[in-house]
Amino acid sequence: MPLVTTLIDDKSPLIFYDSTWLPGTSGDDTYADQYYLTTFTTNNVTNGKATFTFNGTSFWIYSAKRNSHGTYTVQVDNASYTDNNGYSANNQFQIPIFNSSGLTQGSHTVSLINTGSNGQYVGVDLIVWQSEVGNTDDQLSTETVQDTDPRFQYSGSDWSASPSDANFFSNGTGHYTEAYQASATFTFIVCEIVTLVGLVGPQQGSYSVQLDGGQATTYNGTAFLPFYSVTLYHADSLGAGQHQLSIINLPSTNGQALSIDYALVSTVSRYLLIVFHVPFLTL
Repeated sequence: MPLVTTLIDDKSPLIFYDSTWLPGTSGDDTYADQYYLTTFTTNNVTNGKATFTFNGTSFWIYSAKRNSHGTYTVQVDNASYTDNNGYSANNQFQIPIFNSSGLTQGSHTVSLINTGSNGQYVGVDLIVWQSEVGNTDDQLSTETVQDTDPRFQYSGSDWSASPSDANFFSNGTGHYTEAYQASATFTFIVCEIVTLVGLVGPQQGSYSVQLDGGQATTYNGTAFLPFYSVTLYHADSLGAGQHQLSIINLPSTNGQALSIDYALVSTVSRYLLIVFHVPFLTL
């Protein structure tokens, strides 16, 4: 069956940081440009926690090992792994600081916890995981669905299709709203994987996503700078049939926005091999 690799940057709202985590910036760290996409999120408070949930069989947490880093624990579902140390006399960047494989295909929750003392750091650069979808010999194909596609439906005048920074969006188009509880739906058919992509930044706020009428999950799109083409939502192993995402803007203050750029939908193709038996003819 196809093995799909998913990557999310540290700025993705799919990673839930507690209030003790801060963005790494070039103003504070001269090595910021050594991180993936020159961004990272860092913590120097004991018991500071970052959490993400994924559907798959393996994952990697990428970060750095540096002389200011210390110990950390990783929790994978109900198991804790405590023998981890991010210290290195020679700085190392964009390396996996923890990985786990051979997990049962399904949903897993992972937490990274700083156990260092005296201001020692731990950080997140990016997260990678792998999922099994479809069946043996299936082929995976991915379609980009722009925000202007009729499969996206927006709640009346609450949304604008002309963001001032549209040139930074895919295909030069994007939808955004500042209205509280403004909603959008994205309907798609025969899909294994869906990824919603948009903007995070200082003017972005909280939003919720609900898949197929299930439990809604709330995410925080606020970041210290605008970052485009960021994963706002991801789900896989959906199965064939019609699916629908419901997206709702939930700003905590006036002026906070939700910005949608595009969606990626992946389907599997099953190839049928037909063998014709032709009788041997004697001439």
